[in-house]
Amino acid sequence: MSLSPKIKILLIDDHQLFNDGLKSLLITEEEIEIVAQIFDVKNAFFEIQKHSPDVILLDINLPHKNGIELASEIQKAFTGVKIIFLTMYEDSHIYKEALKVGPSGYVLKNSSKLEIMKAINAAHKGLTYFDSKMKGEPQSEKRDALSKKFGLTEREKEIIRFIKAGLDSYQIANKTNLSYLTIKTHRRNIHFKLGTKTISELIKFANENGL
Repeated sequence: MSLSPKIKILLIDDHQLFNDGLKSLLITEEEIEIVAQIFDVKNAFFEIQKHSPDVILLDINLPHKNGIELASEIQKAFTGVKIIFLTMYEDSHIYKEALKVGPSGYVLKNSSKLEIMKAINAAHKGLTYFDSKMKGEPQSEKRDALSKKFGLTEREKEIIRFIKAGLDSYQIANKTNLSYLTIKTHRRNIHFKLGTKTISELIKFANENGL
């Protein structure tokens, strides 16, 4: 009995802990083969050409070049590959920008394995899949209310999302092209404005307020 060929997956995410965790999560699926992990976008085209993936799981927030730009370039160079954005961004404007490049999917990083697999299988069949959580109230509207209530700046909200994703101050500094000391100052300001003292309290606030 002949077996169906496996779906070849390539992962692009510079956050190594998440990238490795995602690989560990997906390799348990019999129909999945992780052909490569990319941590630096400079290696993307070489690895895609080398491994000919069926589906790419692509983060939006990458150093040197954002994932939306990279997706557009990949699709022009490799017409057969399917791209799924796997991101922490629930912002409606980022979501709309991502859709403009015609991805096969958009899935949030806090999604279940089942949802990620649904997106992969849909993309492989030539269909599209978009995270069910994106159908509700645009998160940017919730964050606008937070700005007024707590005086949070867009930069501070971005840093809260990075903290929620598990990044430390050095990693956030690299992501934002700011200095480590600037990030530490932002973090102190965030805790002061919100009245939080620990990371767990900050993450609880973020979860409760759609950040």
